[in-house]
Amino acid sequence: MNDLPDLPAVLAGDERFAALADMWASRLAAIDPQDILVRWIERVDVSLLPLLAEEYSLLDDGWELAETEQAQRAMLQGAIRLHRIKGTPSAIREDFRMLGLGEVVIEEGRAGRRRDGAFRRDGFAVRGQRQDNWAEYRIKCSRQLSIKQAAAARRLLASVAPARCHLVEINFTDAALIRNGYARRDGTYTRGSV
Repeated sequence: MNDLPDLPAVLAGDERFAALADMWASRLAAIDPQDILVRWIERVDVSLLPLLAEEYSLLDDGWELAETEQAQRAMLQGAIRLHRIKGTPSAIREDFRMLGLGEVVIEEGRAGRRRDGAFRRDGFAVRGQRQDNWAEYRIKCSRQLSIKQAAAARRLLASVAPARCHLVEINFTDAALIRNGYARRDGTYTRGSV
């Protein structure tokens, strides 16, 4: 057995180890490399995606919002980057982007705003000093979310957003429902914020 891979001379001369090496060489030759390359996210079997999500700790980071296979693969590909920036506003934006929920605007701090016309008086801003309510924020979505998606997004924000912050609302009044047949009045959608 001259073609035994990387066996030390002591083991290559022993018949028992040579037989064992032959057996493993034949078994490894029979395995398709595509089946064992699970980190190749574009090519891995669909049934393994939830297992990879668990391995990358994505089950709490919005995995349930990734409804399509393409969204799940995109989330897996961005998992390491997402964990690097977790706890920052960029992580919130990136997660919403990866899940296909559109772009978001994050408004932080409810109090201490000047009445100079720079913000809309829509119930988010409250009276008080800048140091009051500084940790409260809201998300303004550019896309309509169902009540189920908004509840999942709240759970996502609890694990991705900075720990010091408190979510007041997810607002999508800019993407409010219109009567075009997209959504029915069956309790699936709300009229602007959750």
